[in-house]
Amino acid sequence: MNYSEVKKELKKEFESFLKPLGFKSKSDPQGYNFSCINDIQFLKVGFGVANYIDEFKTSCSIGLGIFPIQKVMFKILDEKPVIENDYGSTLGIRIADYFNVTNYDYKIQTVDDVKEWGKVVKKFYEEYAVPFFKKYNSVDAIDKLLNENPTEKVIYLDDLGWRIIKGLIAAKLNNNPKYNELKDYYKGEVEDKFQGYFMYEKCMKTIDFLDSHCQEELLNIAEGKQKFI
Repeated sequence: MNYSEVKKELKKEFESFLKPLGFKSKSDPQGYNFSCINDIQFLKVGFGVANYIDEFKTSCSIGLGIFPIQKVMFKILDEKPVIENDYGSTLGIRIADYFNVTNYDYKIQTVDDVKEWGKVVKKFYEEYAVPFFKKYNSVDAIDKLLNENPTEKVIYLDDLGWRIIKGLIAAKLNNNPKYNELKDYYKGEVEDKFQGYFMYEKCMKTIDFLDSHCQEELLNIAEGKQKFI
């Protein structure tokens, strides 16, 4: 098998169970992404494939975007979606998390290997991804996940800078009564850990924006009543 054949066969395996669920495919240089809009969620399943001498290696990742959070974040950071309705992921999981293996990949040499991988991915999707999508299907759920214990690591969002940005946006949208307390804690983390780092500006820009906008204004942005400029 050559690279294009492996990529094509992998796409067929993913499409066999994702297409009936409403997912649409899009090629990228490393593999394919499959996306679907469900209520306020943007769901993405993707795979990449790499060629190593006599075999190929592949893996799988999943993204979950909550539109209100992502739209407000894009507004704050002066960004626009490259693809319509793709505002990126609020949280993410990898098949490595499912297997509890740090760097998991699957080796492919034959079409049979691809088909076996298809079975693994479908099981991962049904047993791990679907409950993940259902559990984190609202701003409130994201607020609780990121902000109930702000000092504890969240495996679905392990980058501290983005955790701070998305956590504060979720808290403000959700009218979290501990917002000011959270803001003070997160601001301290920014000052302590991000001085001289590009995330410092992004985090402080988020804090300043949220300080100058009320919940109603954020909801207007989330609902598209305030246009991107």
